[in-house]
Amino acid sequence: MSETYAFLFCLGLGIIGRFLYMGESLLAKRTDILPVTVILDMLVVIVVGGAFTLYVILTGSVLAPYMFAALFGGYYITYKLTARSAIKN
Repeated sequence: MSETYAFLFCLGLGIIGRFLYMGESLLAKRTDILPVTVILDMLVVIVVGGAFTLYVILTGSVLAPYMFAALFGGYYITYKLTARSAIKN
Protein backbone atom coordinates (compact mmCIF):
# COMPACT_ATOMS: atom_id res chain seq x y z
CA MET A 1 0.00 0.00 0.00
CA SER A 2 2.89 2.37 0.65
CA GLU A 3 3.89 2.06 -3.01
CA THR A 4 0.44 3.29 -3.99
CA TYR A 5 0.76 6.29 -1.70
CA ALA A 6 4.22 7.04 -3.06
CA PHE A 7 2.92 6.82 -6.63
CA LEU A 8 -0.03 9.12 -5.93
CA PHE A 9 2.16 11.60 -4.05
CA CYS A 10 4.67 11.76 -6.91
CA LEU A 11 1.90 12.08 -9.49
CA GLY A 12 0.36 14.95 -7.52
CA LEU A 13 3.76 16.54 -7.06
CA GLY A 14 4.27 16.50 -10.83
CA ILE A 15 0.91 18.21 -11.33
CA ILE A 16 1.70 20.81 -8.67
CA GLY A 17 5.12 21.34 -10.24
CA ARG A 18 3.55 22.16 -13.59
CA PHE A 19 1.15 24.68 -12.06
CA LEU A 20 4.02 26.27 -10.12
CA TYR A 21 6.00 26.54 -13.33
CA MET A 22 3.06 28.09 -15.16
CA GLY A 23 2.69 30.73 -12.45
CA GLU A 24 6.41 31.34 -12.44
CA SER A 25 6.44 31.79 -16.21
CA LEU A 26 3.68 34.38 -16.07
CA LEU A 27 5.51 36.29 -13.34
CA ALA A 28 8.81 36.09 -15.23
CA LYS A 29 7.18 37.43 -18.42
CA ARG A 30 5.68 40.27 -16.44
CA THR A 31 9.03 41.37 -14.99
CA ASP A 32 11.08 40.48 -18.11
CA ILE A 33 14.32 40.51 -16.10
CA LEU A 34 16.70 37.57 -16.55
CA PRO A 35 17.90 37.30 -12.90
CA VAL A 36 14.28 37.19 -11.70
CA THR A 37 13.52 34.42 -14.19
CA VAL A 38 16.54 32.39 -13.09
CA ILE A 39 15.70 32.81 -9.40
CA LEU A 40 12.06 31.81 -9.94
CA ASP A 41 13.11 28.74 -11.96
CA MET A 42 15.45 27.72 -9.16
CA LEU A 43 12.70 28.17 -6.57
CA VAL A 44 10.34 25.89 -8.51
CA VAL A 45 13.04 23.21 -8.72
CA ILE A 46 13.86 23.56 -5.02
CA VAL A 47 10.20 23.31 -3.98
CA VAL A 48 9.43 20.24 -6.10
CA GLY A 49 12.77 18.53 -5.50
CA GLY A 50 12.66 19.34 -1.79
CA ALA A 51 9.15 17.96 -1.41
CA PHE A 52 10.16 14.78 -3.23
CA THR A 53 13.28 14.37 -1.11
CA LEU A 54 11.44 15.06 2.14
CA TYR A 55 8.78 12.51 1.25
CA VAL A 56 11.39 9.83 0.62
CA ILE A 57 13.30 10.64 3.81
CA LEU A 58 10.33 11.08 6.15
CA THR A 59 8.41 8.01 5.00
CA GLY A 60 11.49 5.82 4.73
CA SER A 61 10.35 4.57 1.36
CA VAL A 62 12.73 2.93 -1.04
CA LEU A 63 13.63 5.13 -4.00
CA ALA A 64 12.16 3.39 -7.03
CA PRO A 65 11.93 4.18 -10.75
CA TYR A 66 8.12 4.33 -10.65
CA MET A 67 8.35 7.37 -8.37
CA PHE A 68 10.31 9.30 -10.99
CA ALA A 69 7.99 8.03 -13.72
CA ALA A 70 4.96 9.22 -11.74
CA LEU A 71 6.58 12.62 -11.10
CA PHE A 72 7.39 13.17 -14.75
CA GLY A 73 4.10 11.61 -15.84
CA GLY A 74 2.09 14.02 -13.69
CA TYR A 75 4.03 16.94 -15.12
CA TYR A 76 3.63 15.68 -18.69
CA ILE A 77 -0.11 15.01 -18.39
CA THR A 78 -0.67 18.48 -16.99
CA TYR A 79 1.57 19.95 -19.70
CA LYS A 80 -0.49 18.29 -22.42
CA LEU A 81 -3.77 19.42 -20.85
CA THR A 82 -2.65 23.04 -20.36
CA ALA A 83 -0.51 23.57 -23.46
CA ARG A 84 -1.72 26.10 -25.95
CA SER A 85 -1.81 24.88 -29.50
CA ALA A 86 0.52 26.77 -31.80
CA ILE A 87 -1.29 28.09 -34.83
CA LYS A 88 1.03 28.55 -37.77
CA ASN A 89 0.12 31.01 -40.47
